[in-house]
Amino acid sequence: MKKKAWFFVLAILAILYYLSSIPGLRVLPVLSQINSILRTFDMGISRLAAAIAARLPSELGHAQTLSSDFYAYAQRNPVIIEFMLRKAAHVFVFFVITIAFFLLLRHYLHKPWQAILASFAAGTLMAFIDEYHQSLVDGRHGTLVDVGIDMIGVLAATFLLIFSFWLTSQYRSSTNKTISS
Repeated sequence: MKKKAWFFVLAILAILYYLSSIPGLRVLPVLSQINSILRTFDMGISRLAAAIAARLPSELGHAQTLSSDFYAYAQRNPVIIEFMLRKAAHVFVFFVITIAFFLLLRHYLHKPWQAILASFAAGTLMAFIDEYHQSLVDGRHGTLVDVGIDMIGVLAATFLLIFSFWLTSQYRSSTNKTISS
C-alpha cells in the first residue's frame, strides 16, 4: 500500500509540474480534450450534464433564472468561464494533492492528527512551490492570490479529513458503549 501511496503522490505532483510548465495554459481546450476522450467511452460531458439536468426538480424556477442570466452573461464574456474554471481547477488539484499526501503520510505517522497536519503543511508548501514555478514559465504568472485559491482546496481536504476522523471516532465511541452495556 505504501508503494501505491508513493505512486499516487508522485503522479499527481508530476501532472501538476507538467501543467504548470505549459505557457499560457487554458482550461477550456483541456476540457475539450477530456470530453473527446470521454466520448470514446460514450460518456460525453454534454450527455452527462443533460442526464443530471433531467433529474433536477422542476421547482427550481429561481435557479433556472439565475443560470440563464449567468449563461447569457457568459456568452457575452467567455473569459469569465475560463477564469472560473481555472480557479476551480486550482481548488480541485490542491484538494487531491492534500488527500494524496495524507494517504502517504498515514503510513509513516502513527496518529491520524499528525498525518492531517503534515498533509496540510505539504499541500501548503506545494501551493507556494507551484506558484513560484509558474512565475518562471513564459506566459504564466505565480501570484499569492493563486496560493490563496490553492489553499481553499488544501483547507477543504483538511476539514474533510478532520470531519471524517471525528465522525468515525464518534461511531467507535458509540459502538464501544453499546458493547460494554
